Amino acid sequence: MLVGFCCLPLCLSIGSGAYAQAPSKNSADALKAAYLFNFAKFTSWPEVDDLDITVQFCIQRDTLNAAAFDGWGRKQVQKRPVRVTFFDTFDQYQLSSCSIMFVGEVTEPADFEKYFDLAQESAILLVSDKSGFTIQGGQIELYLADRKLRFKVNLDSVNDAKISLGAGVLRLAEIVKTGGVR
Repeated sequence: MLVGFCCLPLCLSIGSGAYAQAPSKNSADALKAAYLFNFAKFTSWPEVDDLDITVQFCIQRDTLNAAAFDGWGRKQVQKRPVRVTFFDTFDQYQLSSCSIMFVGEVTEPADFEKYFDLAQESAILLVSDKSGFTIQGGQIELYLADRKLRFKVNLDSVNDAKISLGAGVLRLAEIVKTGGVR
């Protein structure tokens, strides 16, 4: 399993020759979705002994194209079924069952704190592609560097949510802490 995640950045860098074009929104969204899936494969959540518990991906609407998740209802992560849902606004009841949540632009700082608090209370892996997300307390931030998708991990925030990430994920990540890089 570790090999699949470790090879992902290598696969992403192939094809970046002289004729490569900037990725389309759909291909970039599919790539981000693939990262989310791989994060799930290498994440341990507390008190998950029942294999019937669904790994639920909650995606904020208008952040990633729904087509990037086509066929995910037939997938499994850690021998558990996968479900993808899309949400418009913060709803603590609806979102507390998420395993991984992808958020985009959060307009109000108070709303931002609601997502962080819920992630910590409900052991949710909180991911975004917004610049500065991990420095502000988010758990994983996706970003482009040299035309490659990379990610930062805020270990303090991950640990506060009582989640653990596999060594393969952490080896590939830029580790940050709230307020700056380690």
